[in-house]
Amino acid sequence: MYFIRKLLGGRRWYQALAFAYDEYQRHQDRTEKSKFLAYRGENSTIFPRVGITHPSRVRIGKWSTIQSDTLLASMGGIYIGDYVGIGYGTTIISFTHNYRNSKSIPYDDKVFLQPVIIRDFAWIGWNARIMPGIEIGEGSIVSMGAVVTKDVPSRAIVLGNPAQEIGYRSEKHFENCKSGGHYNSVRILEEFGQFKESIPLMVKRKYAAELKELGLLKEEE
Repeated sequence: MYFIRKLLGGRRWYQALAFAYDEYQRHQDRTEKSKFLAYRGENSTIFPRVGITHPSRVRIGKWSTIQSDTLLASMGGIYIGDYVGIGYGTTIISFTHNYRNSKSIPYDDKVFLQPVIIRDFAWIGWNARIMPGIEIGEGSIVSMGAVVTKDVPSRAIVLGNPAQEIGYRSEKHFENCKSGGHYNSVRILEEFGQFKESIPLMVKRKYAAELKELGLLKEEE
């Protein structure tokens, strides 16, 4: 311990200690909240710095992942199916305040509970926003930064603010993967292998010099 302190120096040593303590506190907070979830499926993963306002009103299915800096405002209930991926910085809100004919402004003490339902195999991109009362269909994809203000059909791909449908996953391909048990999640990748990187040919041709400088393309390629 003394050797590490001497190696890092005084200020850096205390910064490292503060960081370690902060991470420990976050881990403890996450662990405590996880104990009170309505249900937590096997091999589900909750990253550090995930905020959950009402843990007892959150259900997380097996092999599902919630990444860091996500906020689950779960007063109205948040149901997350199996093999769901929720990306960094996502916000999900499951209630609204009463402001129409309210007894006070900007709103009164009445709260409308509007559960959010996320079906199996859905994929929520980074920094998405999901509004109260929304259902995200099975196998659908919510693109990065999308603001979801209406239900997303099964296998639909949505993008933008407000989120609009831009396409659908192939039903045949989706059902074949589903029936064949070809599932994936961040947890599976961590335990059994890493992402297989691939650069599209068009990108290689267009940005060959830049890719080489980034170490993503060898000279002979």
